[in-house]
Amino acid sequence: MKLKPRQGWLAAALLVTSLWSGTPAFASGIGDEVKIDVGSPEIAKTGFDISEDYAVWMVEGEKTITLYDLDNHSEKKIGSEESTKTSPRVDGKYVVWIDSRDGGSDVYMYDISDEKETRLTSGSAKVTHLEISGKNIVWDDQSNGGSDVYMYNITSGESEQISTSGKASNPTIGDTYIAWQDVRSGNADIYYYDMKAGQEKAAVTSRGDQVNPSVYGNQIVYEDQSGTYSQIALYTIGNSKIKKLTDYSGDKTSPHLYKNTYLFVDDGHATYGTTSKTTTKDIASFIYDKLPPRVYGDYVLYAKADNNKKLRLNLYDLDEKEALQIGDVGGEPSQPDGSDRYVVYISENRKNSSVILYDVEKGTTKAITTVDADPIRPLVSNRYVVWYDESEDALFSYDIKKGVTNQVTDEDDDQEPDKKLYEIDGDMLLWVNMQSRPDIMLTDLSTNKSKEVSTLRKDPLSVDIYGNYATWVLEQSSNKASIVLYDIDDDDETEIRKNVQVKTAKLGEDFVVWSEYTDSKKPSWDLYYYDLDREKTTSLLRYADRDQINPQVSRNMVLYEDNRLSPKQKDFYFELYDAEEGSYSDYSWSSKAEVEEARIGGNRLVWIDTRDGDPYVYTLSFARPQDDDDDESDSDEDEETDN
Repeated sequence: MKLKPRQGWLAAALLVTSLWSGTPAFASGIGDEVKIDVGSPEIAKTGFDISEDYAVWMVEGEKTITLYDLDNHSEKKIGSEESTKTSPRVDGKYVVWIDSRDGGSDVYMYDISDEKETRLTSGSAKVTHLEISGKNIVWDDQSNGGSDVYMYNITSGESEQISTSGKASNPTIGDTYIAWQDVRSGNADIYYYDMKAGQEKAAVTSRGDQVNPSVYGNQIVYEDQSGTYSQIALYTIGNSKIKKLTDYSGDKTSPHLYKNTYLFVDDGHATYGTTSKTTTKDIASFIYDKLPPRVYGDYVLYAKADNNKKLRLNLYDLDEKEALQIGDVGGEPSQPDGSDRYVVYISENRKNSSVILYDVEKGTTKAITTVDADPIRPLVSNRYVVWYDESEDALFSYDIKKGVTNQVTDEDDDQEPDKKLYEIDGDMLLWVNMQSRPDIMLTDLSTNKSKEVSTLRKDPLSVDIYGNYATWVLEQSSNKASIVLYDIDDDDETEIRKNVQVKTAKLGEDFVVWSEYTDSKKPSWDLYYYDLDREKTTSLLRYADRDQINPQVSRNMVLYEDNRLSPKQKDFYFELYDAEEGSYSDYSWSSKAEVEEARIGGNRLVWIDTRDGDPYVYTLSFARPQDDDDDESDSDEDEETDN
C-alpha cells in the first residue's frame, strides 16, 4: 500500500527553503530529502582496472584498494590503510599499484591466492605509470634523473631495465611485447621491446608526438598528435604498417586495446571500435576523461559523475549492449536505519547481501561486511553498527571510527541471540540470549563485556534501550502483556503497565511510548505515554476513533502509523509527533514519496522509496544533530549520538 504523509507535513515541507538555509558541514538542511543513489561504487580519482576475473578501484576517502570478484560479485579490501595509493592494475591472480609508504612512489604487488603483499622497487622509486600482463609487470622510474622502463617477472622474482634512453614513459605490456613513448629525439615517439628476442625497436617516429600506447599481441594502438586533432592509430609489429583508426574532428585520446577491440575518449564519450574497421560506437557520454576507460573481453569499465558530483564506476557489456551492476553497494536496498550522521541498510545482489554504511556528512558509501556474511537488520548509533549474521547465528558490531568488525556473541560461550530482539544506543547493545530460558543481556561494545540483566519465563515481545533505561514487553497470557522498565544504574525493574494488550514499547528522552488496544464502545489501538520523572501513564494523543500503531521513538520524537484521515480503515499513513512540545513536526517527505520500511533514529527519518520505479534509500533530518556535531570537522573521529 502507499503510505502518505499528513497534509500538514506536506505544507510545512514546502516552506523548508525559507525556514532553513542548511548547516555548514552537512550537505542538506533540515527537511531536505536526500536520495542515497549508489547504483555503482563511488571511487577516488586514483585509477581502476578490469581483467578476466577481477576489477580493482579505490573508494573515495579510503586508502585501501577494493578487489572485486566479477564472478561471485564479492569484494575485499587490500593494501595498507595508512599509505597513499594510485594506479591499481589487475591481471590473473595479481594486483599491482603505486604506493607512498616508503617515502617514494614504489610498486607493490598483491598475490590474490596467497593473500601476500610484496614491494617490487627499492623504496626510493619515482614511478608514475605501471601495467601488468600475465606474470610480467612494467613501470617507468624517474629516480635516477631520467625516466626509463623496468620489468619485473613474477615467476623469477627478478627485475630488469628495458629502456636506456632516459626519456621513456607510459609503458604498456602484452604477452610478447612492451611498448612505451620516448622523447629521445625531441618529440614523443613509440618504441617497443621484444621480450623473446631481447631487442628494442622503434615503432612510430613520425613528425609530431605519438603518445599513450596500448599493446596486445602484435598490435599497438596509440594517440597520434601530429595533426590538428589527436587521432587514434594502429601500428602492427612485423609488417610495420600504420593505420589510422579515426580521422575526424575533435581530439581522440587515451586508447586502450584488448585483442581487436580498442577503446578511447572522444569529447567526453567512451567510444570503442575494432582494429579491422574504421567505424566506432559510443558507450557513454560525459564520462570522467581524466581516468581513461579500460576494456577486457566484452567488459568496459569507466567513471562518470552522478547528479551530486560523486564519481561513480560503471561496467558496460559490449556484447549485450547494456550496463551491468558492479560492487556490493549496488544491490536492492532494504532494512534501513539512521543516526545523526550515518545511514545503514542491507544491499542484496544476485550472490550475497551486504551491510552498507552511508556517511551523510561526507556523502560516501561503503560495504562493511565480508562476502561470506549473511547480515540482516542493521542498526546504527553513535560510532557503532550492529547486525545479525544468519550464517554465524551471531551478532556483529562495526566500529566506524576504527573500521573494525567484531563478533559480539559466541555460541561457545552459550550465547544464542534472537535475530530480531536487539537494540543499540551509543556504546550499549541490549539483546536477548535464547540459549536456555531467555535472558536480557547488556553488552558494552567498547569493551565487548556483557552482563545478564534479567531472566524471563518466556520470550519477550520487544526490547528497547535509551540512555540509562531499558524496557521490554513480557506476554502474560493470551492478548495480555506487561511493560517492564529497567534502570541500568540502579539495576532495578519496574512493571509500568500490566495486563494490557500491547506488542512493543519504545524509549524516548524521558518517557516510554506504546500502542495499546482499548476494548470499549469504539475498540481501537491508542498511544500511551509513561513519564519517567512523574512515574505516571497518560494518553499521548486524545483520539477516540481509528488506530494509532507501531510507534518508534528517537529522543523526543515519535513516529507512528495512523488511519484516522484515511477513507479506508486498513490504509495507514505516518505521523511524526514531538512528545515534548505536544505538537506534530513541521517536516516530512515529498508528496511523491512511495514509502516503505520507514525508521526513525537520531535526528532523521530513513525509508525505502519506490517513487522512481526502483527502490532507493531516502533520508531526511527533522532537527539539528545532537551536541552541534554538524559544526565539527569531518574526521571519522566525530561521534554522534542517536536512539
